[in-house]
Order: sequence, then structure tokens, then C-alpha cells
Amino acid sequence: MSTTPQPSSPAADAAKPSAEQLPCLNPATGQIITSLDVANDADIDAMVNAARQAAPSWSALSIQRRSELLVRARDIMLDRRDELLDLMISETGKPRSDATIDLLNLSETISYYTSNGPRLLADRHVSTRLLRNKRIKVQYMPRGLITNISPWNYPLDLAWSPLIPALLAGNVVINKPSEVTPLISLKFLEILREAGLPTGVAQVAIGFGAVGAALIERSDFVCFTGSVATGRKVGVACAQRLIPCTLELGGKDPAIVLADADVERTAHGLVFGAFFNSGQTCVSIERVYVVEDVYEELIDAVVRHTRSLRQGIDENFSVDVGSMIFPNQLKIVDEHVQDAVDKGARVRTGGRQNPDFPDGHFYEPTILTGVTHDMKIMTEETFGPVLPIMKVRDAQEALTHANNSPYGLNASVWTQDQARGRALARRLESGNVCINDCMINYLAVEAPFGGVKNSGIGRRKGEAEIRKYCHEKTVLEDIFGLGREPVWFPYSPQVGQGLDKAMGLLYRTGLGNKIKELLG
Repeated sequence: MSTTPQPSSPAADAAKPSAEQLPCLNPATGQIITSLDVANDADIDAMVNAARQAAPSWSALSIQRRSELLVRARDIMLDRRDELLDLMISETGKPRSDATIDLLNLSETISYYTSNGPRLLADRHVSTRLLRNKRIKVQYMPRGLITNISPWNYPLDLAWSPLIPALLAGNVVINKPSEVTPLISLKFLEILREAGLPTGVAQVAIGFGAVGAALIERSDFVCFTGSVATGRKVGVACAQRLIPCTLELGGKDPAIVLADADVERTAHGLVFGAFFNSGQTCVSIERVYVVEDVYEELIDAVVRHTRSLRQGIDENFSVDVGSMIFPNQLKIVDEHVQDAVDKGARVRTGGRQNPDFPDGHFYEPTILTGVTHDMKIMTEETFGPVLPIMKVRDAQEALTHANNSPYGLNASVWTQDQARGRALARRLESGNVCINDCMINYLAVEAPFGGVKNSGIGRRKGEAEIRKYCHEKTVLEDIFGLGREPVWFPYSPQVGQGLDKAMGLLYRTGLGNKIKELLG
């Protein structure tokens, strides 16, 4: 399987069997950038074998050495960031500012885990109440081969940020990028190789769903980001093999706007949260509930800011909203808008594909009002540049609507009463909540990120992420070296009576807690 697009000659094509081809499309222009070979079963077996062979020597390196190589890769990426941004923009149609976030988050991920990895993976000593005469510690061992099946909306960050802590922990990794956006993942693989990572340690498998399914059958841990429907299949496949997985799935993220909200800040935030990356973000604001006292004022501000957005093909940070990446997703967006309009919603601005770009996949930033929960736009994940806004009586009605969803990934509360905002945040059924802000929580690499309900299982980011890619091994050592432990054979009435008295002291009189306090 080719890992980098290469020109081929007729003679070379005739000398090798033809492979299934994957065309790579520029969604802003409709032009084909290049084509790649799709991995077949033999390619996948070869990649897995190479990974397994590379695993012992990679895990034997010190974590400091692995950190040095990953930091070198980060620095090469930053030195070549214009090249990477140009490629990502051509592959996704993103504005340059949006594409920069991919590089930013991957850079921050590498910096955080290489700085903290030695501490997070150090042997952890455990004290126990029953076994004060023993020494116990927990060690962290790499799981083996980690596969990350990544989506098309953030094709650099979501391809490699989940794998950085896995690599640092001593695992070998394979990324299966979306068939819509494979080129930027291949480019970062080149950078990893240039930084000194051995070939089998990090690889990229090109192809469709069958390639991901084949990798699941050969992996020790699977990280998946994508739709709920596909995530269920991944979860079932992993369960059948008794291997762990992390599933980051869809969202229908609500925003609650209270009567005392700062209207201008809220309007700016809602517009950014809805239209950043053309709405193709799992933590995008996808529905808004506004208390009636401030509804009309907020609508005016949101429509005004939306109409000022610049949409197009970006070359020098001069565009706000780019094209959509996946043509099928554009169809879903249009279907949701039309369904809402047919059921009585009002289009305040936008509401159609942008006629200025007939060859590209551009959908105008759209504001809808008069929406109800019998419309797809309020209940199903739209994943596009559309913001439906509903009037509600009060905060309780907004909270009820926000929680009445099969999703629970991200949410936001807008109010100048911080205490009330925190109280609402606690009651929201969501893995993440922002108060007077939106989406930016994703950049907090130090904090866990993930969803509840149908938005997924497991967490990414934070201290736990690097450890989830490890087996925890508990090692116990005897301290005193007696000839025989009191509870070893042969049993005796004295031992049995002693255990019985000890249980009474520990669990019924509270003496056990007092002893523990005295012993520290």
C-alpha cells in the first residue's frame, strides 16, 4: 500500500496487480487532488506484523527517549506548518484559521504528554489498611497495538492526538483515517519517520470501513471517533474480542441563554460555536434555548453577526467559513433545513447552498427560528453550519429540553450570574459544559473529554488517557520475611478466632479507622 501519493508509469502499472483506488477530492473546488491505493488483507497483515515486530524494541526505550522523538516530530511539524496547512486546506476546504487549530491541538497534546508522561507512568505506590506489613506498587505496561479510526472533520488532530499518549506509553499504533481526508495523516506519518520513529511503530492504513474492521480484529485497543451507528458496531466488535475501546460519538449540543446574559458576548459566542469549521465539530452548538425576555434582542444580534461572516476559499486568514468537507453531509444539512421549513420554521439568513461556488460544497451559515422538537434540526445531529433557536419561558424549560436528548457531549450556559450558571451546569446531562463560552474546553488537554448517553464511552485527554493505553500490574512485596505468615496453613482455632476479633475491631467498632488515623 502506498503511503505517499506517487506518480506511476504505464510500465510500472502493468508490472503490478491493480489495486482499488481511493480518489482524494478538494471539496471547495470539486477537483481530484490525487488517488491512493486501498489496503487489502495482505497489506493489513503486513502492517500488523511489522507493528508486532517493532513493539519490543519500542517499548524497551525509556519514556524520556520516546518523548525526545515525539518532540522532534512536533518541531518538524511546526517548521513545516505552511506546507501542512496548504495540504489540509486543499483536502478539507477549511479556512486557514480553522485548519490551524488542528496543528495547535496536536502540538499541545505532544507537549503535555511528553512533559508529564514520566510522572504519569511512574510506578505508583499504594498503601492499604489490611496489609500494613506489605509493600504494594502499580506498574504500567503497554497494551500492544493501538488502532485509531479517525473522522474527516479534524483529519490531523483526531488522527494523531489520540495516538500520541499511546506511543509515549510504549505502544505501536496504526491510524485508519477517514477515506474522505487521508492525505494529512500520511503527511504527519512522514514527519514521524523523519523524526526517527521506526517504520513499524507508527503506520497509516488507507481504505474504507472494511479496513477499519480488519484492524479491529488484529488490535489490542481501539480508539474510534465518528457516528453513533458505526460506533455501536465498533463497540460490539471489540466486546466480542474482549479488548477495550474508547468511542467518541455524536452530539446535539445545546446552549441555554438566560435573561441576564450579556447579549453581545452571547451572540458572538453562538455564531462562533455554530459555524466554526462550518459546523462540522462534535462540540458545535446545534440548538439554542433562549429565555423569552431576551429572545428578540438576541436574535437580532445573532442574525447581524451571521450575515457579516465571509465564506469562501481561504489563502491568507481572510475567510471565516469554508466549505463542507463531505458531500453526503451537505445533503443531510439541506435535508434538515428543508424539513424544518416544511414544518413551519423561519429562515432568518442563509438556508441554501452558496450559489457563488457551484463546484464546491458550500452551505451558507443559516439561522432558523420558530423551530420545534418535531423537526430533525432540533433532535438529530446536523453537523453543519445551521443554528436553530427556540424561545422558552424560563431556565427550567430550557434545561428540560436540553436534557431530553439521546446525546450528551457538550453544552453551554450563558448568564452573568456565575452561581446560577454553575448550578445549571451541574444539572446538564453532558460530559462537558461551558459557562459563557463554547467549544474551547476541547483545547484543555489536561481535562478529560468525552460524552454520556449516545455520545460515547470512555474519555480522551487528561491524566487518565495515557494510562488507559496500559495494563496496570500490581506488585506486592513482603517486608518482614517471617518464616511463615500467620494465615498460612495449617489453620488453627487461634487463627480463626483472631480473624473474627479483627473483623469486629475493624468494621463494627470504628477502631479500625482510629488505628488508620494513628498510623497515618
